[in-house]
Amino acid sequence: MIIAGIDEAGYGPVLGPLVVACCAVQTPDGEDLPCLWKRLSRVAGKSRCKKGLKLHINDSKAVYSPSQGLKELERAVLCLMAQAHRLAPGLPLELDAVLRCIDPSLVEHLPRYAWYRNGLEARYPIEVEGVSLQITSNAYRIESERSATHCVQYKAHVLLEKQFNDVVEKTRNKASASFSLVARHMDGLLRAYADQNLVIVCDRQGGREHYGHVLRTMFEEWSLEILSETEKRAEYRLSQGNRSARIIFCEKAESIALPVAAASMLAKYTREALMHRFNRYWQQQKPELAPTAGYYTDGWRFLRDIEDVRAKLGVRDGELIRSR
Repeated sequence: MIIAGIDEAGYGPVLGPLVVACCAVQTPDGEDLPCLWKRLSRVAGKSRCKKGLKLHINDSKAVYSPSQGLKELERAVLCLMAQAHRLAPGLPLELDAVLRCIDPSLVEHLPRYAWYRNGLEARYPIEVEGVSLQITSNAYRIESERSATHCVQYKAHVLLEKQFNDVVEKTRNKASASFSLVARHMDGLLRAYADQNLVIVCDRQGGREHYGHVLRTMFEEWSLEILSETEKRAEYRLSQGNRSARIIFCEKAESIALPVAAASMLAKYTREALMHRFNRYWQQQKPELAPTAGYYTDGWRFLRDIEDVRAKLGVRDGELIRSR
């Protein structure tokens, strides 16, 4: 069967990209929704391993914080990516190569933004050591083969600032813009895996409880069955001939399905890596500038701090500041 998870990072900030990521794992049929942490327990866990022998795979908020640093998040994301994109035993040790694997269209858009252009990194990987990463990646690959539990897809859709503003202007709704990226992932999963006992798990979208109408609208060629709809969980089945998928929207989805946690981590890592470039670019223009994560209060502080530089460079609001 294929268990897939979808999650986002960067929904609320005024600066930086919105990233919606997807992770799909192939595993033997069995339980209704098998626990992949158990199947990969030798090399992965929900908790941080003090000795660093296991990948920490959980909601990105549990794995990463500015005080903890990026190392644990980076290590797990790049190991999963190596398997999904068949990069082992080597890894692309250059950020643009990583981004090209995650979202091939993104690399075409990056040069349009001075703060996302290639070459702004002081080093890459950002915190984890390359040799250590390759050793961990190889150990993960061996255990995933032993347990027949393989990451087969690890992708993201990224909206940079101007793209984000353009989509929001068309939809008039930030939640709709985000869900359109979720639907793109679902469409790709249906096309690739609907004949392999596909289950797609997502966190609830914008507080919405019922998804039948939006699924009917976006997947008109598929028949829809509502399996259940409660306050905290909604389940549906899309069918087309002998192809089908069960779709689950629920609270705290990253705690019940490893692929949702892994998607959360990929979304966060992609955004953090791009914000690394963002901050280095503006600090090159103004060395005393304090970096930002782009969220509301500090994002507006940052914009005030670079007001003189922006005016000098002629950077327009729509290219830098997200409209919602």
